[in-house]
Amino acid sequence: MELKRKLLATVQRQGDVIVLGFDAGEQDRYEDLVDRNPERVFVVPLIERGLMKADCLAMVQRAGIELPLMYRQGFENANCPGCPKGGEGYWNRIRVVRPKRFAEVMAIQESIGDGAYFFRNRKTGERFGLKDLRPNAGRHNEPAPSCSFFCEFAEAELESR
Repeated sequence: MELKRKLLATVQRQGDVIVLGFDAGEQDRYEDLVDRNPERVFVVPLIERGLMKADCLAMVQRAGIELPLMYRQGFENANCPGCPKGGEGYWNRIRVVRPKRFAEVMAIQESIGDGAYFFRNRKTGERFGLKDLRPNAGRHNEPAPSCSFFCEFAEAELESR
């Protein structure tokens, strides 16, 4: 809320159009956002072109641009390393590729006490922090760059400009 919605409210002007990077697999997220913000105008070029994240990563690579470090390290998103919003799989990947960062954030959680946790057991509702994260927990499904026919259409469109 503080880093997205409230910040946007301080800079947004009447008539602004917000361009979002939701991919074609995030149509539901986009529709929810539009429902919650009927007064704002959004443009979603990736959804409009049917592009998935793997398409976008492949297009970036084929353009000769190196992918951000977080993608190269096997993360599903290029978030800041140690993002509190990351899930169990994300944090287990941080544990492997950035063990010092994992230890730093775990120490911060421990210093805060019982109120500091990132995760919730969906069956029991119990909340827990990094010190109790099982090393094999979470999803580990980073997208490999791969270009679909939508990707080829989008590249052809860009080249024709």
